[in-house]
Amino acid sequence: MRNLDHVRSKLKEQVPLITHMGIDVVAWDGSTVMVEAPLEPNLNTHGTAFGGSLYCVGAMTGWSSVHLTLMDAGHLPSVWVAKGEVEYLKPVRGVLRASTTVTGAMRDTLISAYESKGRAKINIEIVIQEEGQDAVRMKAMYVAMSPTE
Repeated sequence: MRNLDHVRSKLKEQVPLITHMGIDVVAWDGSTVMVEAPLEPNLNTHGTAFGGSLYCVGAMTGWSSVHLTLMDAGHLPSVWVAKGEVEYLKPVRGVLRASTTVTGAMRDTLISAYESKGRAKINIEIVIQEEGQDAVRMKAMYVAMSPTE
């Protein structure tokens, strides 16, 4: 839980927009991360979630998964999104709830590259659901680097 608290604090302290949007990393079980934000501060003119907010929640979900995976392996990386593609499939009318899972193979590849080179790239798929159906799908590439690099 200590790593999850560290990631929550880092996001809220270093990215002021996160606090305004109400984004919070609500769960991490060692492979799956869930990030949520309330609808109200993220509304568009149609009374549904703003596309930019959905993208941001998705991007922070992938960022959190990479950060937490490397922290669980004993590292304190610098992580950023290098590329992202998003599909908006249906409107989101409730909590913006995104999740992603880092598989064992993904974890091993990420940690191995990070430990051998001091940096690593990983592709992450994120989903935001509305009433049990995919509302947003995002594919993003993240880069993690040792702060000393």
